[in-house]
Amino acid sequence: MATADVEAVWRIESARIVAALTRFTGDFGLAEDAAQEAVAEALVSWPMAAPANPAGWLMAAARRRAIDAIRRRTALHDRYALLAADTMADSAVDDDIDPDRIDDDVLALMFVSCHPVLSPEARVALTLRVVAGCPANRSPARSWCPCRPCRPASPGQRRRSRRPGCRSRCRRPASAGSGWAACSASST
Repeated sequence: MATADVEAVWRIESARIVAALTRFTGDFGLAEDAAQEAVAEALVSWPMAAPANPAGWLMAAARRRAIDAIRRRTALHDRYALLAADTMADSAVDDDIDPDRIDDDVLALMFVSCHPVLSPEARVALTLRVVAGCPANRSPARSWCPCRPCRPASPGQRRRSRRPGCRSRCRRPASAGSGWAACSASST
């Protein structure tokens, strides 16, 4: 069977196939998608061997596709329910979490680049460059801040961000009180 034959069968039988699938699934969108997938399958397989009953073949293929879609949807819903149950169970155990420990590397990098040792302009420029990946010469910070800190981080800025208490893990030093007094040395 050629493509024109598949198109002719689809033109004649599409309304019946979609209507029967809509009744079967209860979902018009799913029925339409399954019927169209059956036509795509027919375009591939019919040129090799044409079925004796093309309309029946399309209906059976579309019904199988709809059943597969319903199974996938149900399995996904079950997985979401399982994840939600796991999340609820994990939230009861989260009492032992250390609020000063950051497990997300990008978030830790953002905190390091926004360290109070650096000037506000340098924080913005460094965060945009390091975390967001904006090149220093094209940084959005340059459009509103033409000052020197918006240029690429200088060796001095890099040295200041390496002072004790400003580590990549962003943990509060044991000697520091609230506000990280040990880390907030002046930027000079």
